[in-house]
Amino acid sequence: MIKIRIIAYFFLIFCIFENVNAKSYKIGDKISEEIEFYKKYKFELPSGTWTIADRFRYSYYGATAKGYKLLKIKGNKAIEGFSIAELDIGARFQSAFNDVLHLIMFKNEYDGCYDRPEYYILEYFTKGSSHNCFWISHEDVYKELFNPDDPELRGVNAQYKAWLRDNKIELPKIAIGSSHSYFSRLTGGKWFVMTHGFDPEVLGAPKSEFIDEDRSEYHKYNINNYPDHKKIMEKVVSFGAKRHKQFELEVRAKEHHKINLSSLISNSLEIGNVEQNDDIITQINRLRDLLKSGILTEEEFKKAKEKILN
Repeated sequence: MIKIRIIAYFFLIFCIFENVNAKSYKIGDKISEEIEFYKKYKFELPSGTWTIADRFRYSYYGATAKGYKLLKIKGNKAIEGFSIAELDIGARFQSAFNDVLHLIMFKNEYDGCYDRPEYYILEYFTKGSSHNCFWISHEDVYKELFNPDDPELRGVNAQYKAWLRDNKIELPKIAIGSSHSYFSRLTGGKWFVMTHGFDPEVLGAPKSEFIDEDRSEYHKYNINNYPDHKKIMEKVVSFGAKRHKQFELEVRAKEHHKINLSSLISNSLEIGNVEQNDDIITQINRLRDLLKSGILTEEEFKKAKEKILN
């Protein structure tokens, strides 16, 4: 789903891996409502039941990073993804970390908090070593997982890929969603990164004809040619902007670091319950199959569809 990888760059740059298991949750655990890093840091989960699909913890001389990938699974299909990661640099590497963090977030060739073609929306605050970043994007899920542009990240998800394979979990080919990143020494020097991604079809989007990110219907340079896809993307923008406001509270962002996203939020663009959306779409698709096969007339199809939607 929507990638969470930028914290991994810090450890890749310095080659300081020491992989130990995270304590709070095990892979395969099912959780809901919230995920807790510490008593002080809890993150609200979108509605429904979530499965821990991956976890990591790295440490080196007082610097620690940990994170989780969660999936909402229906049958054997992942319909929604949520990731959260944290890096606590401690006091030992502060001066070096400031430069590295700026490099990762604003100078990285492959990802970061700067305008990129695959970003539909980007809003951020930065001053000194502090940053607060929010962006909406689309991605070719399997390319990002198995053949990312950055060659140094091609082996990072081995545990996650093995879990998907062993459990026969199918990911969507395209994902759209939001990413959120915050760091400030004024709030304790913890860097948090969160992502939330959707299979757009469970939100009611038409089937995508193009998987390639540059040709995708969700690409900001293409989307005006696909009004139905744009409508879904605008829902994700509004939902993501609301979630970023919650994220700022959860990471205890300073008031003067917060981003004004009010222009992106619309109460008329609600996503609702993804699982319920998926059930509705499944029912309508079944009706459409009956229409195509001649079992239902056009009038019967319309009446049945209206009954499902209402």
